[in-house]
Amino acid sequence: MPPNTDKMMLSLGKFYELLCKIPLIGYPFARFYNRMMGRILFYMPGSDAKRADSIDGIRQYLLKTKEDMGFPFVMIPESDTEDSLDFFVDGCPYGYTRSDQEKACDAAMQIDHILFKLQGGDLTILEKVMDGPDKCRMHIKMRK
Repeated sequence: MPPNTDKMMLSLGKFYELLCKIPLIGYPFARFYNRMMGRILFYMPGSDAKRADSIDGIRQYLLKTKEDMGFPFVMIPESDTEDSLDFFVDGCPYGYTRSDQEKACDAAMQIDHILFKLQGGDLTILEKVMDGPDKCRMHIKMRK
């Protein structure tokens, strides 16, 4: 894992939380910013993200990201189908644990929503740490 990934993610979490508290424009701007960041990460030269032909392509991207960045993904093989997969994220990389951080979480997750959409999938967040569990559970389904 890069030495400062955890620290960077926690700093981003605080930044998004502060941004979302700005009346009227903070939350929409934070969502927009992260949607643009998702596009930049997908299209930038050297990115491992690419359009996937199957759910296995997205799985390989997740595993590569876990290896390169040390993100705490845990695949849930028993939930796999031919066009979907589930995985856990142990804890919240952004440090969100309270229900009043819901908007910041949604804004931060726009990066992932866009990255998986550009790869051909749709991301659904099934469980969130801020709602009680100790892990977030994500579901990705390939779009037809």
